[in-house]
Amino acid sequence: MTTVTDDAAVAPWLVGLGRRAMRCSAGCRGATVFLRCPGGEGHSAATHPDLAVLAALQEETGAGPGVEAARSLRTVEAADLVADARWPDFRVAALERGLRACAAVPAMAEGVTTTVTLYAFRPWRLTAAARAAVVVLAEETVGGLLREQARTGAEAEAEQLRTAMVSRAVIDQAIGIVTHLLDCAPDRAFDVLRALSQRTNRKLSAVAAELVRARGRGSTRELRRLLGEVRADGA
Repeated sequence: MTTVTDDAAVAPWLVGLGRRAMRCSAGCRGATVFLRCPGGEGHSAATHPDLAVLAALQEETGAGPGVEAARSLRTVEAADLVADARWPDFRVAALERGLRACAAVPAMAEGVTTTVTLYAFRPWRLTAAARAAVVVLAEETVGGLLREQARTGAEAEAEQLRTAMVSRAVIDQAIGIVTHLLDCAPDRAFDVLRALSQRTNRKLSAVAAELVRARGRGSTRELRRLLGEVRADGA
């Protein structure tokens, strides 16, 4: 599975990646992380609000070290933005925030592209060892995120199946009660329950559960009337 859909679930992973990347990159003072899935879906996070603005600016203009690194899958560096004329909008915005240097490191894992952009307040270069470490961290993060999503999805599917099985059992019990009360066939009993569900604008499972709890008491007259309507409609 290489699609990530929940921003709230993804953000902590990306922020964590940015902070870990900072710790292994001496001189770095902040980071942004951008993740893009094969279908084009993207997620981003930053270790500081000012950096989030820079990440958004790059996405809007389509220009900047992070965008260029993601496109080329090669590390893109600006050792001193004062002397670097590339990406004018990004450069001005970065300098306004006191940033002098940056390095964008891309990584590809399981079809997902991750770009970690590190920032410094002084002229600065990312070492080869730090760059290699950032790539490994990015690959590990994507792998962990996708495994967590797969686990969560499997648990959600299992819970949905359990809920469906419980609902089906309750509906079957309600059909049995209606069949007994009205002396009708099970398929007619189901039609009656469905008619009651539509009439009261409630889920079929909720109607069935209420009928089962009451064991049909006090419902015979209404059920007989609905049975008559169902039979008339089917005539």
